Amino acid sequence: MTPISSVAYGLSVSLTIVVIILMGIFEDWWGIAVIGLLVLTRLCNTIVIRRRSKPGWSGAPEPGRNGDLLVLLSQDRWIRIQGTVDDLKLVTSGQWLRDETIAESWATALATVIVYLDAALVTNLKQSGQILLLVLLIASAGLLAIVNGTTKDLQMHGKIVSVLGKPKPYNRRQELADELIKETGRDDWAVRLGMIVKNGCQCNDAMRVTM
Repeated sequence: MTPISSVAYGLSVSLTIVVIILMGIFEDWWGIAVIGLLVLTRLCNTIVIRRRSKPGWSGAPEPGRNGDLLVLLSQDRWIRIQGTVDDLKLVTSGQWLRDETIAESWATALATVIVYLDAALVTNLKQSGQILLLVLLIASAGLLAIVNGTTKDLQMHGKIVSVLGKPKPYNRRQELADELIKETGRDDWAVRLGMIVKNGCQCNDAMRVTM
């Protein structure tokens, strides 16, 4: 997390605590119950996702070996991922989230029903509680947008994927291929990816790549 995202996340949690305290001062117990149910919903979903995101099969271990992947995304964008082979396997191979068990499926369904129940219970809040809840929801959504917009790293299975540098534009795909071939000293990977062919015919699509 960047300092900005950490502060935004902390403010979101602090704001929830402040609203609960204010509702307690106003003796708006329905309001506290509504927020408590929302917290319970988030807790259920968090527990289920954490259980489903445990690493599964990622191939045989290859300690001490470094890897270099070139990944094609939509709109002719390419991402280069570098790191140890074992780390690359953890973040690119297998399922990111395994299939839900019956118990996890029921927990997710229960969390969804609780959200609908919360919407029905809002009418029981005092006017001051409704205003506080509205402010909390709007502020939390804004702070969450700040957290998502300023977060630059991806944490997966205990590994961190960080972005280095800015997207680099290329006029032709051949320019990218030539640059990487010169760096790696081999072109077999470019042939397999269809970036170049041995007879000299090469792709001329405009593109950009994140290095």
